Amino acid sequence: MRDSLLKQGSHEIELKPGRSGQFDVSVDGTLRYTRARTGRFPTDAEIEDLLD
Repeated sequence: MRDSLLKQGSHEIELKPGRSGQFDVSVDGTLRYTRARTGRFPTDAEIEDLLD
């Protein structure tokens, strides 16, 4: 997923280590997705939609 987003080159990607199983997506400091709320990892398409 990370590589796919980096190839697009339209977003700055920062990976931060977290708790085991934690997965959050923030855009401009705003939390847009958290695995804690959904219970699953997002698809690549879902992440791309969050970034648009």
